[in-house]
Amino acid sequence: MIKYFVKICVIIFLSIILNQKSFSSDLSQIKQNFLIFLEKEFLMNNIKTKKINQGFDLIIYDINNNEYLASFELLNKNINQEWFLIPTIKIIRLNDNVSLGLSRSLTFEKNSNLIEIENISKLLITSIIDQMNKNNIKFKVTDQQYIDKKEKKIDININYFNSCEANQIIEVMEKDFPGFIHLESQGLNTKSKVQIAYFTTSTKFKIKKWLDLTIQDFNFSLDDYFIKLYKSRMDITKINKLKKLYLCEK
Repeated sequence: MIKYFVKICVIIFLSIILNQKSFSSDLSQIKQNFLIFLEKEFLMNNIKTKKINQGFDLIIYDINNNEYLASFELLNKNINQEWFLIPTIKIIRLNDNVSLGLSRSLTFEKNSNLIEIENISKLLITSIIDQMNKNNIKFKVTDQQYIDKKEKKIDININYFNSCEANQIIEVMEKDFPGFIHLESQGLNTKSKVQIAYFTTSTKFKIKKWLDLTIQDFNFSLDDYFIKLYKSRMDITKINKLKKLYLCEK
């Protein structure tokens, strides 16, 4: 019985080690895939790039050929979860090590396909370019005509979500959505309705797309809510009153 028990323990130990190695190998391949699409998006935006050895970083160049380090990471969403990751990209100016941009996407599953990796890469690079343009860093001549005339206001109503849920949604819109400028409270806010004026350079169709991803990332299905667009207004309405965002369940 002792030999049998020891054999089982050895098998379990080896299984854990092999799974960890497999995950590490898979993670490396995922990073490589992201790096390919990130570089593609930089090039599509007429930004020159240079790879750094075999790592997961790139050098990018502005219109004056100044160098910036574009550093990519996959962060664990939860310290005890290996399957849910948060892709992030950070930009550092090499001549003085000043950080000029940081962008992260919504949760990414380890077994997601290349199409999702490509879409996330587009969002990350769009956000990073917006941030660097705001810091007066230009990559092409047309960047000199950047941004104020593109600013737009969207009136957003969040209906039948409780205050915790509404705050979680607004926090993601403020911190993670590309093109965000600022937001203001407006109208009469109640327990069942929150009204904000959201200022952005993104389109309302992109905002809707990112809101769908955000709310579904909070474990909601399409049967639990809907989003309706008007000319310059957007309604986000919870249908299933028994459903709660998982961060607000306590």
